[in-house]
Amino acid sequence: MKYVLILLLALTVTVQAGVFGSEKVEAGTNSPEKDYDSVNGSITVGEKSHVDNLDTVNGSIKVGDDAIVGKAETVNGSIKFGDGVTAEHAETVNGSIELGANCLIKSHAETVNGKISADKGCQIEGDMETVNGKISAVASVVEGSIKTVNGDIYLEDGTIVEGDLFVDKSSGWFNSNNKVPEVHIGKDVVVKGDLIFKKKVKLFIDKSAETGDVIGDKIIRD
Repeated sequence: MKYVLILLLALTVTVQAGVFGSEKVEAGTNSPEKDYDSVNGSITVGEKSHVDNLDTVNGSIKVGDDAIVGKAETVNGSIKFGDGVTAEHAETVNGSIELGANCLIKSHAETVNGKISADKGCQIEGDMETVNGKISAVASVVEGSIKTVNGDIYLEDGTIVEGDLFVDKSSGWFNSNNKVPEVHIGKDVVVKGDLIFKKKVKLFIDKSAETGDVIGDKIIRD
């Protein structure tokens, strides 16, 4: 994960005229090559718009239903997509990522301190990854892996994960967190890769679910 690069961006970004305030893109805007940038402001894209990259430092990003955007990146702020949004990726450091129904993320959905949720019918073509925050997916497809350190994982209603489900051990900045993550593999969920646990976890697997090998020696079975 590109934590250091993102934090350096927050410290070294060159401030240009007009980027301090919030940006608002009207519904139905068709400017697929236009980026929208801010430093201390939010970015809002109206429904059924088509624009390119969205980039802010201290602010949230909100994208309306059926819009198409490029990369959505912030440092201190949440990212919220309405239903049917298509994006290259969604990435923040301190904030949550919320994907509405039937979203298409062509790469990853990634945060450090915040939750990530995918509503019904979402397709994430890369990883879902956080350090401190819950990851949840309902009737969605994750073509990469699901990764966390201190967060719970809830997969429900036939979600499919093509890669592994990975809970890493705490280290560095996150070494003091003694929370035991909870991993729930719900009804008809399929994890084609392995469940890899580098620390103690509480694990529940529904009898209808399918997974690869369960790897780890500190697993509390529910």
